[in-house]
Amino acid sequence: MTYDWTIYFCLFLGIWSALVGGVFKAFSEFIMAGLARTEPSAGIEAMQQINRTVLRTEFVAALIAIAVISSLFGVYAMLAVSGTAKFVILLAALVYVPTVFLVTVAGNVPMNNRLDVLDKSTTASATYWAHYGRVWTRLNHVRTLGCIVTAGLYTVAAVTLVTEGGV
Repeated sequence: MTYDWTIYFCLFLGIWSALVGGVFKAFSEFIMAGLARTEPSAGIEAMQQINRTVLRTEFVAALIAIAVISSLFGVYAMLAVSGTAKFVILLAALVYVPTVFLVTVAGNVPMNNRLDVLDKSTTASATYWAHYGRVWTRLNHVRTLGCIVTAGLYTVAAVTLVTEGGV
């Protein structure tokens, strides 16, 4: 059996996951560090605006879509793909959904929502900002790593389909 479209879809999901991971990596490496070096009120205001803006972007759609598509693709792989690739495709979904999607929904988004309603000029807000920066960035490291691992798994699945699938 040939898996031409499945190979290309694995590569597509791998690249897509890597792109989402690149955005997370930028936040982890220098955006949050830069915001942490500002006055708390400036960092809070900047992050509030970033969080409000991101909701209207393709990035959020991609983050959600990868979770849904990876899950469905994992089910497809269990039913229609054979060999090692079947398990690698399923593993990609099993990595992405908890480390990227669920961490976002259960961790980063609630923190963003709390930050959004803060009065940036209070001492309590400055205290939360310090906590937010540390915890939010740690969660973001998990999302970054989840995307990188997912991208790698989809790449491995594509190579495995080529080598084991006889394409």
